[in-house]
Amino acid sequence: MPCHIIKLRDKYLEWSTIIDAPLTPGLTLEQLQEHLRDKYGPERLKHLPSRLARVEKFGTSMLEGVSVADLIADNRAGENGTRLTEDEIYERYC
Repeated sequence: MPCHIIKLRDKYLEWSTIIDAPLTPGLTLEQLQEHLRDKYGPERLKHLPSRLARVEKFGTSMLEGVSVADLIADNRAGENGTRLTEDEIYERYC
């Protein structure tokens, strides 16, 4: 499943481009690292520094340098797959 890291304000979320919604609640950096290690194993963490560098630069870990606004533009993160604004996503998941 294609998953990316996004950052909304002070929280990190794992985002699915399949369901166009967060897979996790808002996490601190430490919680994100623990989540990724538990879910994918320590081998996946070797790519985390480069992914986080993209998150800090663009707001997402996507290789293409996609912004958070572009990634969540057509989200289905609300009730029954409705679209939420960035602020609404933060309020609901963080």
